[in-house]
Formats: sequence, structure tokens, C-alpha cells
Amino acid sequence: MQAPKLFAAAALLALAPLAMAQETVRIGVVQPTTGPVAYDGNIYVNTVKMIVDDMNAKGGVLGKKIELLVEDGACNPAQSVNAAEKLVTRDKVVAMLGAFCSTSTAAMMEVAKKHKIPHITGISTAAQLTEQGNPYFFRAVATTPMLGNAFGGVLPAAVKAKRFAFLVLNDDWGRSMVASYPKAIEKADGQIVATEFFQQSDLQFLSQITKVKAANPDAIVLAANTQQAAALSKQIRELGVTVPLIGEGSWTSDSYLKLAGPSSDGVYGLVEYVYTIKNPINDAFVKEFQAKLKENPTKFAGAAHNAIHIMVDAIKRAGAADPEKIRAALEKTDYNGLVGNIKFDDKHQAYGQTVYLAHVKGGVPEVVATAKIAKP
Repeated sequence: MQAPKLFAAAALLALAPLAMAQETVRIGVVQPTTGPVAYDGNIYVNTVKMIVDDMNAKGGVLGKKIELLVEDGACNPAQSVNAAEKLVTRDKVVAMLGAFCSTSTAAMMEVAKKHKIPHITGISTAAQLTEQGNPYFFRAVATTPMLGNAFGGVLPAAVKAKRFAFLVLNDDWGRSMVASYPKAIEKADGQIVATEFFQQSDLQFLSQITKVKAANPDAIVLAANTQQAAALSKQIRELGVTVPLIGEGSWTSDSYLKLAGPSSDGVYGLVEYVYTIKNPINDAFVKEFQAKLKENPTKFAGAAHNAIHIMVDAIKRAGAADPEKIRAALEKTDYNGLVGNIKFDDKHQAYGQTVYLAHVKGGVPEVVATAKIAKP
């Protein structure tokens, strides 16, 4: 007589996530909360939690509370796939945000496609992600080629340089930079005199910096996240290289500025968001972020703000916590936020938003140029 009772209990446990999912609107998040970019990944997660708390205090969405389910992808493709599978099959999420590194996002987006779950990245910039024809994947950030097209042509005049060297991470992001920025730089009468790569695990860059220094550049373009950006800045200056440094990544974040110290002064950041921009939405965001998280929001916080607001806006317009209806609503996105207006093209690539060239002076990143991301 015990077997039927045990079976019934097991069945109830199996149905528990589904029942909970019907009482709340479940959104899954995959970010690196451990590993080499965990600091930035946790900023993203903490930002989304803060924003969802605010949304829930105002009634949530569709009359239900939003429930976040967070999994650690560690910027590892296999781990990110496993994390996404758990969110979909175990936790019954209706939408997903993530991942961080483009290789992990490329793996995660296949899970979204298989299970037909709408998926937004606000960070991964490798251009090929939106070339896959995945109907469930949306990118709410400019690609590296878009940034290159927007700013490559203004860099020679902006930093008063002609000879440019590239020192970048050897992944999809870094390789994308060296494939896109040089075209715009050369059109503006600049030239590329050196290109060097480093690995995700590297923190010592003597060999690469020595080769770059030997090419006698007027400026160095870099792609690096927080820890490596700080180490690169210090080591470049320690080796007597005083030319301007121009970086995609963490070059305007508090964490980088604190780690890099005086070597951050004069650095230029090519960023999709910087906390010093002036508009009412950002003013309110910065005020709350400083009060609750005790620092200035980074580009990764800005990415989180955009992604969660765009997803919740789509859920609201869909009128139901139904993945297919949410996907259809995302295609009609016309969102005004931190960085202006964002829409998606037919490949689900964001366009219309403002991007920023910021110059660090005395530990403060000041915007010196802006550009709009054109429709691809």
C-alpha cells in the first residue's frame, strides 16, 4: 500500500516547479558567478536582482511576481549549456538572460532554440551570434564591428594618434576587434603597426607588451575584462610605454579604476554604457545603485538594466507568460532606456542606441564622444 503513496508524493514533487512557475513569471539568468570574470558576472546578477525587486514592489508583471532563477555559467560553454538546460527543464523558466563570454552565449542559445525559449544577451558582442538565424535569440548590445564602425574612424583625431597597435584577448571578442576596427582606422589615415594576443588565463604580458613597444605605436587598442585590464595598464606603464590606451571592456568601471590605480589615468573606454551619462533614467539608476550596491554601475550593470527591462517589457506586451508570445513581442521591441532607443532588426540585433567614448581623468570617466548604432 505504500507504493501508490510514494508514487503520488513523487509526482507532486515533480509538478512543484510547474505549479510555482504558474504562480510567478520565471526568468532564468546564466552568468559567470565563479571563474576569471566572476566579478563582472556578479555585478550583472546583482543588478538584475535589484531591478526585479523594484518591479515586484510595483506589482511585477501581468499581475504576478517575477521570480529570478540564477545559474553559474563560469564563462564555460559546457557549463553554460547545463545551466540553461536546468533552467528550462527543471525550473520551467519562460525566458532567459545570458551568458557573458560569446562562446558561452553561442552554446546557450542552442538550448533556447531547442526548447523554444526567448533568450537575450546584453554583453556578448561576437558578430556571428546574430548570423545563425536563431529565432529565439536576441542581442541587446552593439557588436564589436558596430563599435568599430562607430568609433574606429574618430579614434585618430580623438586620441591624436596615427600608428595603432592591438593587444587583445584571444577569443571571439578580441579577434572580432582586430577584424573590424582597422578598416575604419585606416580610412581615417591611421595605420596598424602591431597585433598581439593573450589568453584568458594570462596575467603577465611582458612578451606581448615588448613586441608592441618595439612597433613604436602612438596608441594601443585593447580588449580585456577587469582583472586583465588592470594588469595590462600597470605593466604597460611599468615598461615605459606612455601612449594612450583605448579599450573595450571594463576600462571605465570602478573595479578597474581601483585595481589599476594611477595607471588608469588617461585611458579611453569604448563602451556601451558609462555611469556619467546624463539622462533621467540613468540619474535614477545611478542613485539607487550607489545606495544599494555601494559603487558606481559598470557597463555590465548597464547591460543588465537593458536586458531585464526589454524582456519584461516584451512579457507585458505579450499579455501572457508564454515563450512563443514573448518571442513575438521581442521582435516588435521599441524600448527607451539608459542609452536611448533600442529596436531589433530582422536578425534580432539591437540598433538605435548610443555608445560612448569616455576618457578617464582623476578616476572619473568623462564622455568625450558619442555615436548612434545604425541599423545593420
